[in-house]
Amino acid sequence: MFENLTYLALQQYWWFIVSVLGAVFVFLTFVQGGQTLAPMLGKTKMEKKMLYNAIGRKWDLTFTTIVTFGGAFFASFPLFYSTSFGGAYWVWILILFSFIIQAVSYESRTKAGNLLGEKTFNVFLFI
Repeated sequence: MFENLTYLALQQYWWFIVSVLGAVFVFLTFVQGGQTLAPMLGKTKMEKKMLYNAIGRKWDLTFTTIVTFGGAFFASFPLFYSTSFGGAYWVWILILFSFIIQAVSYESRTKAGNLLGEKTFNVFLFI
């Protein structure tokens, strides 16, 4: 299937894949960004819990999308990947670290006997 494509066609194909993954990542990030409004939108504790549970189901898809985006960038354009991701290394580390904090917060905020308490995990979700 791909053996008959020219080099230019393959580049355009990869740009399309990377563009779609980037657009999906940005969209999911903005959808997930609604978690900062959860303390203000929920009036009762039950409403806040329902909001966090509704948003919490989507964090893994956003994380998977950013990892796939990075992998597709590396596979298709290694020189561009090394320049752009190398220059913004600390930014990408902060983004990945914030995803890890969010994942732990979603899973641990209402567990019985957690050491930090529900308010601490809610602050982590606000960040």
